[in-house]
Amino acid sequence: MNTATNKKQKSFSSSTLVNALYWVVAALVLFFMYLNIQPYAVGVRLITGNGINHSFIINLILDIPIIGGLLGLFIYGFNWIVGFLLWAAIQTIQLFPIVLRRDRRFMQSVISECDSHSKYQIKENDDPALKALKRWYNKFPALTISRSRTAALFAYVVDFSICMMVYPPVQGGFDDLMFVVITGQVSRIDWGNVIKLLLTIFIVELCVKFLFWLAQIKYYFKMSQR
Repeated sequence: MNTATNKKQKSFSSSTLVNALYWVVAALVLFFMYLNIQPYAVGVRLITGNGINHSFIINLILDIPIIGGLLGLFIYGFNWIVGFLLWAAIQTIQLFPIVLRRDRRFMQSVISECDSHSKYQIKENDDPALKALKRWYNKFPALTISRSRTAALFAYVVDFSICMMVYPPVQGGFDDLMFVVITGQVSRIDWGNVIKLLLTIFIVELCVKFLFWLAQIKYYFKMSQR
């Protein structure tokens, strides 16, 4: 009885620690999400200038009591709204392959479909269009995963470009950065911006992976207590 009780106490204390750590990391994810939206808001401001210009028509609409107030809020938060939508789209594309790989039922369905999927043999005398169709059909079951990874890589390129504009490692743009790297002028690199750049691009993904890992541990704790 004492042994069983000790095991339950250890399991309880361990699971409690994991649960607490899970919610701490979840709060950190929300905090880093807020920090990561800021560069996008700044990027939108740099691209669009000062946001929406106050033309004569917009000034007339602003004088309307309710509609003018809503439009004023939109204009005031234009950079943040557009920045958030842009960040959310890019972040979702980046996290999509991770979420797919963590879905066991989805992965099982893809693997089963790949194993049972009939493939066409590509012949030398096949028409080029037919060869392309056969290659596409043969890869079809795994296209969801491969296309999501390709989209994620493209999203990282866009993310890197926006963050480079807001947190330039070297003042002067990408050309000056390449010149500094090639000539080895390390002293000209703004390491603070480099850290901000890397955190903005990768911190949310790392935290989400850690959350998935903690969720898996929580799952096994529940299984062990049955």
